[in-house]
Amino acid sequence: MIPRQVIFAFILIVSSVFVTLALFEGTLRLFPVLLPIEIRQLVQARQSGSGVAHPYIGHLHKPNHSFVISGRDFSATHHTDGHGFRNAWPWPDKVEIVALGDSVTFGQTVEDYQAWPAVLDRFLPQSRIINLGLIGAGLQQYLRVYETFGAKLHPKVLLVGLFIRNDFWDDGLFERWLKSGWNNNYMVWRDFGRPKKVHFDPSRPISTAIEMLGQRTGRLIHGSHLHKLLRYVRDAVRRGLLSEVKIFQSADGSRLELLPKDFADKTAHAQPDRREFHLALNALRRIHSMAAENGTRTLVLLQPSKEEVYLPLLGEAVPDPAEPLRGELDNSGIDYLDLTPSFRERARAGEKLFHETDGHPNARGYALMAEIVLSHLKANAGRYGLKDWERNASNTGA
Repeated sequence: MIPRQVIFAFILIVSSVFVTLALFEGTLRLFPVLLPIEIRQLVQARQSGSGVAHPYIGHLHKPNHSFVISGRDFSATHHTDGHGFRNAWPWPDKVEIVALGDSVTFGQTVEDYQAWPAVLDRFLPQSRIINLGLIGAGLQQYLRVYETFGAKLHPKVLLVGLFIRNDFWDDGLFERWLKSGWNNNYMVWRDFGRPKKVHFDPSRPISTAIEMLGQRTGRLIHGSHLHKLLRYVRDAVRRGLLSEVKIFQSADGSRLELLPKDFADKTAHAQPDRREFHLALNALRRIHSMAAENGTRTLVLLQPSKEEVYLPLLGEAVPDPAEPLRGELDNSGIDYLDLTPSFRERARAGEKLFHETDGHPNARGYALMAEIVLSHLKANAGRYGLKDWERNASNTGA
């Protein structure tokens, strides 16, 4: 028989743990300003802010919605259209250009008019560009977005914004979501825990009832501020955010935080010995094939991360994560445009093209993307079926 003192001691310890956790949770909820703004947004994030579920794509942004994303050196309002993308509404029946991609194509961290597809659209006022950028997406989702929304617009050009910094890593997660059988919102699954499906089994009612109760309890825990903070700390340790941050000091005195370990870990998924590489490559080939069947030319945009741009200015050797992909694109006859050299040139000249802590480009970085793409399309207008672009673009002074 267990002594009564031992039972009391156990109850006291468990009660103390629960009280301590409750105090931490209450403090985080009552005094969120104690945390830096980026971490504050993370711990305050709710599942309702993860967009809406889509049975084929996984998730979409909430249609006709606005939300604010802030960081240490930016704050921007993002508006979505009737389908959940970042465009004027309603869409036309046919457009000249469709842009696919993730948060970099969407234009996360800047205002609507500063996203690179919007800047490109203003350079060519007689054209219409539809931005199908989807925050958190990988290449398999790009394909599904194109199938669902882009192909029916019959564009002359399909721009695929590829962010190697995390796109291949995202493809691995999306495949795990597909295999999980969890047909709810992919972003909720990704960011708020990854539960397995549990169904009530009449042949073992007690055990499955316990499993279902445990799943519900797990959702509550995953939704707590404290759990999200601890998860951030865990991921920060893994990614080297707490110990391996490199600082680039700009000429104007501003700083850029670079994460070489996280960069290396995530871009490792873009190598030919990884399954994610082939998942992404197959999705790109399928996009290219479908576009060609619709009379659309595909151009893949290799969008650089700030580590690729600024680590060399600190004397750091940076492997080229896009090298294997470029070879495969050449073999597959898929056009691509590498934006990295132009970004490095502007960075060497002293331009700040990214935010201090956030990994997305700033407004100047997005504008540079649009300028590079415009120059390429103008120089190859006949190839892309845009024979009147040179005249239109010259009239805008671009």
